[in-house]
Amino acid sequence: MARSLQAEATCPVCLDFFSYPVSLSCGHTFCSRCIKKWMREGENLRMLCPLCREEIDAPPSRERQIRHLTLLIQQHFPLLQQSLHVSDELLRFREDVTLDAATANPLLVLSDDLRSVRCGKVCHSPLDDPRRFTHLACVLGTPSFSAGRHYWEVEVGEGKEWALGVCRESVDRGTKSDLSPEQGFWLISMRAGAIHANSIPEQRIPASSGLHRVAVFLDVELEEMKFFDVGNDALICIHSSLSIVEPLRPFFCPELPGEGDFGAPLTI
Repeated sequence: MARSLQAEATCPVCLDFFSYPVSLSCGHTFCSRCIKKWMREGENLRMLCPLCREEIDAPPSRERQIRHLTLLIQQHFPLLQQSLHVSDELLRFREDVTLDAATANPLLVLSDDLRSVRCGKVCHSPLDDPRRFTHLACVLGTPSFSAGRHYWEVEVGEGKEWALGVCRESVDRGTKSDLSPEQGFWLISMRAGAIHANSIPEQRIPASSGLHRVAVFLDVELEEMKFFDVGNDALICIHSSLSIVEPLRPFFCPELPGEGDFGAPLTI
């Protein structure tokens, strides 16, 4: 995305950031000095676009908004580039996250080291416990976070449907479907080949075919959470304006079992 923004603010003639950009009637944009030089060196009296060779109906006009955007990208490009991928700076905040078995839905199967969870077909823990999710096949992680910055990664594998993120410590463990920010959940989920962020309005984000590992970065002070595609070193989405009035817990919901399998696991 950062490279795309840089390309959008680059003149196709001098290959540098726009300087006093002008937009032609064909829709292409160039530096004012570049297009004037092109016009002066033209072999005939017709004004032609350097890219598409379409004849221009009128003299080019300046685009002040494009110039303003260009200046912003020039000033903030290093910071923007850093925020769009998993940098070494984020890795400094890596947390040792494990699964909290006491919160797991009875259908979930947790690994012995409490770092992997999949959905089974048999109820494994039938005893009632108010800490458990009773309707959704979900489990919380530990520790909880009430301050600072925190980073962890989740292997989603070949799972076609899953959800992960954070939620408030006090969320209703008996909820059936409303995993919304109003109810204290800030998540992304994979459904029907696309990633959905449960923001308002909900975002639908095309999923990369190479998405196998998701990184979560939570900044409590900024009330912000970022999700990254680790394999492709790219930002997936940002949840901003989190309502952090109590500790937050990592949240995991693996793929439900199919006809002949148990569904793909989520692994920290």
